[in-house]
Amino acid sequence: MALRPITVDTAQRFCALVVGQAGLGKTSLLRTILGQEWTADGWRQVEETSEKVCTLSAEAGLLCVRDLVAAGKIEGYEIGSFADFREAQQMLLKPEMKQRYDWVFIDSLTEISSRCVEAMKAKYPSKSDSFPMWGEYNDLMTQMIKAFRDLSDYNVVFTCLESVDTDQDKRRFIAPAISGSALKERLVSYFDEVLHLTEMQTEDGAVCRVFRTRHPIGLAKDRSGRLADVEKPSLRSICKKIMA
Repeated sequence: MALRPITVDTAQRFCALVVGQAGLGKTSLLRTILGQEWTADGWRQVEETSEKVCTLSAEAGLLCVRDLVAAGKIEGYEIGSFADFREAQQMLLKPEMKQRYDWVFIDSLTEISSRCVEAMKAKYPSKSDSFPMWGEYNDLMTQMIKAFRDLSDYNVVFTCLESVDTDQDKRRFIAPAISGSALKERLVSYFDEVLHLTEMQTEDGAVCRVFRTRHPIGLAKDRSGRLADVEKPSLRSICKKIMA
Protein backbone atom coordinates (compact mmCIF):
# COMPACT_ATOMS: atom_id res chain seq x y z
CA MET A 1 0.00 0.00 0.00
CA ALA A 2 1.47 3.34 -1.10
CA LEU A 3 1.64 6.14 1.45
CA ARG A 4 -0.43 9.22 0.65
CA PRO A 5 1.62 12.42 0.80
CA ILE A 6 0.37 15.42 2.75
CA THR A 7 -0.79 18.20 0.45
CA VAL A 8 -2.49 21.58 0.84
CA ASP A 9 -5.71 20.02 -0.44
CA THR A 10 -5.83 17.39 2.32
CA ALA A 11 -5.63 20.14 4.94
CA GLN A 12 -8.13 22.45 3.22
CA ARG A 13 -11.22 21.48 5.16
CA PHE A 14 -12.97 22.44 8.37
CA CYS A 15 -14.06 20.12 11.15
CA ALA A 16 -15.43 21.32 14.47
CA LEU A 17 -17.33 20.31 17.57
CA VAL A 18 -19.79 22.94 18.87
CA VAL A 19 -20.80 22.58 22.52
CA GLY A 20 -23.54 24.67 24.12
CA GLN A 21 -26.63 24.79 26.28
CA ALA A 22 -30.07 23.82 25.01
CA GLY A 23 -31.89 26.72 23.36
CA LEU A 24 -28.82 28.77 22.43
CA GLY A 25 -29.20 28.07 18.71
CA LYS A 26 -26.84 25.22 17.85
CA THR A 27 -29.15 23.95 15.10
CA SER A 28 -29.64 27.50 13.78
CA LEU A 29 -25.89 27.59 13.09
CA LEU A 30 -26.89 25.87 9.84
CA ARG A 31 -27.98 29.31 8.68
CA THR A 32 -24.48 30.71 9.19
CA ILE A 33 -23.03 28.04 6.89
CA LEU A 34 -25.35 29.33 4.18
CA GLY A 35 -24.32 32.97 4.59
CA GLN A 36 -26.87 34.28 7.08
CA GLU A 37 -26.22 36.32 10.23
CA TRP A 38 -28.40 37.15 13.22
CA THR A 39 -29.32 40.84 13.53
CA ALA A 40 -31.73 42.85 15.65
CA ASP A 41 -34.31 42.27 12.93
CA GLY A 42 -33.76 38.51 12.77
CA TRP A 43 -31.77 36.39 10.33
CA ARG A 44 -30.40 38.28 7.34
CA GLN A 45 -28.63 37.01 4.22
CA VAL A 46 -25.22 38.69 4.14
CA GLU A 47 -23.45 36.42 1.66
CA GLU A 48 -24.72 34.31 -1.21
CA THR A 49 -23.39 30.78 -1.53
CA SER A 50 -24.13 27.77 -3.69
CA GLU A 51 -22.84 25.31 -1.10
CA LYS A 52 -25.19 22.61 0.16
CA VAL A 53 -25.44 21.01 3.57
CA CYS A 54 -26.31 17.41 4.37
CA THR A 55 -27.86 17.40 7.85
CA LEU A 56 -28.08 14.31 10.03
CA SER A 57 -30.71 15.16 12.61
CA ALA A 58 -31.20 13.04 15.71
CA GLU A 59 -33.09 15.88 17.39
CA ALA A 60 -36.83 16.53 17.16
CA GLY A 61 -36.72 17.95 13.64
CA LEU A 62 -35.45 21.13 11.98
CA LEU A 63 -38.26 23.55 12.78
CA CYS A 64 -35.90 26.50 13.26
CA VAL A 65 -34.56 26.19 9.70
CA ARG A 66 -37.68 24.92 7.93
CA ASP A 67 -37.54 27.77 5.37
CA LEU A 68 -34.09 26.58 4.25
CA VAL A 69 -35.33 23.00 4.08
CA ALA A 70 -38.27 24.15 1.93
CA ALA A 71 -35.87 26.09 -0.33
CA GLY A 72 -33.76 22.96 -0.86
CA LYS A 73 -30.65 24.52 0.68
CA ILE A 74 -30.65 22.06 3.56
CA GLU A 75 -31.17 18.39 2.88
CA GLY A 76 -30.51 15.36 5.01
CA TYR A 77 -31.80 12.47 7.01
CA GLU A 78 -33.50 11.75 10.31
CA ILE A 79 -31.34 9.61 12.58
CA GLY A 80 -33.63 7.36 14.60
CA SER A 81 -31.09 4.76 15.64
CA PHE A 82 -27.36 4.21 15.84
CA ALA A 83 -27.71 1.92 12.79
CA ASP A 84 -29.02 4.94 10.84
CA PHE A 85 -25.92 6.88 11.86
CA ARG A 86 -23.64 4.15 10.57
CA GLU A 87 -25.61 3.88 7.32
CA ALA A 88 -25.35 7.64 6.78
CA GLN A 89 -21.57 7.53 7.15
CA GLN A 90 -21.28 4.85 4.47
CA MET A 91 -23.65 6.73 2.17
CA LEU A 92 -21.52 9.89 2.39
CA LEU A 93 -18.59 7.96 0.94
CA LYS A 94 -20.39 7.60 -2.40
CA PRO A 95 -19.11 9.81 -5.26
CA GLU A 96 -22.57 11.25 -5.97
CA MET A 97 -22.86 12.44 -2.36
CA LYS A 98 -19.42 14.06 -2.49
CA GLN A 99 -20.49 15.95 -5.61
CA ARG A 100 -23.81 17.03 -4.10
CA TYR A 101 -22.76 18.26 -0.65
CA ASP A 102 -20.05 20.53 0.72
CA TRP A 103 -20.90 20.30 4.43
CA VAL A 104 -22.09 17.61 6.84
CA PHE A 105 -23.90 18.89 9.93
CA ILE A 106 -24.54 16.34 12.71
CA ASP A 107 -27.15 17.41 15.26
CA SER A 108 -26.42 16.18 17.85
CA LEU A 109 -23.83 13.87 19.38
CA THR A 110 -25.80 13.93 22.63
CA GLU A 111 -28.83 12.30 20.98
CA ILE A 112 -26.77 9.89 18.88
CA SER A 113 -24.98 8.79 22.03
CA SER A 114 -28.39 8.05 23.58
CA ARG A 115 -29.36 5.97 20.54
CA CYS A 116 -26.15 3.97 20.87
CA VAL A 117 -26.78 3.36 24.59
CA GLU A 118 -30.28 2.10 23.74
CA ALA A 119 -28.83 -0.35 21.22
CA MET A 120 -26.23 -1.56 23.70
CA LYS A 121 -28.81 -2.08 26.46
CA ALA A 122 -30.91 -4.16 24.09
CA LYS A 123 -27.86 -6.26 23.26
CA TYR A 124 -26.74 -6.57 26.90
CA PRO A 125 -29.99 -6.76 28.94
CA SER A 126 -28.36 -8.17 32.08
CA LYS A 127 -26.87 -5.75 34.62
CA SER A 128 -23.96 -8.17 34.97
CA ASP A 129 -22.98 -7.27 31.38
CA SER A 130 -22.37 -3.62 32.24
CA PHE A 131 -18.60 -3.78 31.70
CA PRO A 132 -18.70 -5.30 28.16
CA MET A 133 -21.66 -3.09 27.27
CA TRP A 134 -19.85 0.16 28.03
CA GLY A 135 -16.67 -1.15 26.45
CA GLU A 136 -18.46 -1.83 23.18
CA TYR A 137 -20.32 1.48 23.41
CA ASN A 138 -17.07 3.43 23.75
CA ASP A 139 -15.51 1.54 20.83
CA LEU A 140 -18.52 2.06 18.53
CA MET A 141 -18.96 5.75 19.30
CA THR A 142 -15.24 6.47 18.97
CA GLN A 143 -15.05 4.68 15.62
CA MET A 144 -18.08 6.52 14.21
CA ILE A 145 -17.06 9.96 15.46
CA LYS A 146 -13.63 9.54 13.87
CA ALA A 147 -15.16 8.13 10.67
CA PHE A 148 -17.31 11.26 10.24
CA ARG A 149 -14.51 13.56 11.36
CA ASP A 150 -12.25 12.09 8.68
CA LEU A 151 -14.66 12.51 5.76
CA SER A 152 -12.08 14.46 3.80
CA ASP A 153 -14.41 15.68 1.05
CA TYR A 154 -16.64 17.69 3.39
CA ASN A 155 -16.52 20.34 6.04
CA VAL A 156 -17.92 18.55 9.09
CA VAL A 157 -19.65 20.05 12.14
CA PHE A 158 -20.89 18.14 15.19
CA THR A 159 -23.13 19.75 17.80
CA CYS A 160 -23.34 18.59 21.39
CA LEU A 161 -25.18 19.75 24.50
CA GLU A 162 -23.08 20.85 27.44
CA SER A 163 -23.30 19.51 30.99
CA VAL A 164 -21.91 20.74 34.30
CA ASP A 165 -19.85 18.02 35.96
CA THR A 166 -17.94 17.84 39.25
CA ASP A 167 -14.37 16.60 39.66
CA GLN A 168 -12.93 14.66 42.60
CA ASP A 169 -12.33 17.91 44.47
CA LYS A 170 -15.98 18.92 43.93
CA ARG A 171 -15.05 21.66 41.48
CA ARG A 172 -17.65 22.25 38.77
CA PHE A 173 -16.66 22.29 35.10
CA ILE A 174 -18.38 22.33 31.72
CA ALA A 175 -18.14 19.17 29.63
CA PRO A 176 -19.85 17.67 26.57
CA ALA A 177 -23.16 16.01 27.49
CA ILE A 178 -22.41 12.56 26.15
CA SER A 179 -22.78 9.13 27.75
CA GLY A 180 -19.73 7.20 28.92
CA SER A 181 -17.09 8.75 31.16
CA ALA A 182 -14.20 7.45 29.02
CA LEU A 183 -15.62 8.90 25.81
CA LYS A 184 -16.51 12.19 27.51
CA GLU A 185 -12.92 12.61 28.69
CA ARG A 186 -11.45 11.96 25.22
CA LEU A 187 -14.02 13.64 22.98
CA VAL A 188 -12.43 17.10 22.86
CA SER A 189 -9.05 15.58 21.89
CA TYR A 190 -10.55 14.22 18.64
CA PHE A 191 -11.02 17.73 17.18
CA ASP A 192 -8.77 20.60 16.16
CA GLU A 193 -11.59 23.08 16.73
CA VAL A 194 -13.96 22.95 19.71
CA LEU A 195 -16.23 25.99 19.92
CA HIS A 196 -18.20 26.82 23.06
CA LEU A 197 -21.45 28.52 22.09
CA THR A 198 -22.43 30.77 24.99
CA GLU A 199 -23.73 34.20 25.93
CA MET A 200 -21.80 37.24 27.08
CA GLN A 201 -22.67 40.78 28.05
CA THR A 202 -21.42 43.66 25.95
CA GLU A 203 -20.19 46.99 27.31
CA ASP A 204 -23.61 48.55 26.79
CA GLY A 205 -25.29 45.81 28.81
CA ALA A 206 -26.74 43.86 25.90
CA VAL A 207 -26.50 40.07 25.83
CA CYS A 208 -25.16 38.41 22.70
CA ARG A 209 -24.23 34.90 21.64
CA VAL A 210 -20.60 34.15 20.86
CA PHE A 211 -18.14 31.36 20.22
CA ARG A 212 -15.45 31.03 22.86
CA THR A 213 -12.38 29.34 21.41
CA ARG A 214 -10.09 28.93 24.43
CA HIS A 215 -12.26 29.08 27.54
CA PRO A 216 -13.31 27.19 29.49
CA ILE A 217 -9.93 25.48 29.53
CA GLY A 218 -10.28 21.79 28.81
CA LEU A 219 -13.31 22.31 26.59
CA ALA A 220 -12.89 25.05 23.98
CA LYS A 221 -9.76 25.07 21.83
CA ASP A 222 -8.35 26.37 18.54
CA ARG A 223 -5.43 24.48 17.07
CA SER A 224 -5.34 26.68 13.97
CA GLY A 225 -4.07 29.65 15.99
CA ARG A 226 -6.11 31.96 13.75
CA LEU A 227 -9.11 32.63 16.01
CA ALA A 228 -9.57 35.28 18.68
CA ASP A 229 -10.66 34.24 22.17
CA VAL A 230 -14.18 35.36 21.30
CA GLU A 231 -15.64 35.08 17.79
CA LYS A 232 -19.06 35.83 16.34
CA PRO A 233 -21.13 32.62 16.12
CA SER A 234 -20.85 32.06 12.37
CA LEU A 235 -19.50 28.75 11.12
CA ARG A 236 -18.90 30.16 7.68
CA SER A 237 -16.86 33.06 9.06
CA ILE A 238 -14.87 30.73 11.32
CA CYS A 239 -14.13 28.40 8.42
CA LYS A 240 -12.98 31.23 6.14
CA LYS A 241 -10.80 32.71 8.88
CA ILE A 242 -9.06 29.38 9.54
CA MET A 243 -8.60 28.58 5.83
CA ALA A 244 -7.39 32.06 4.87
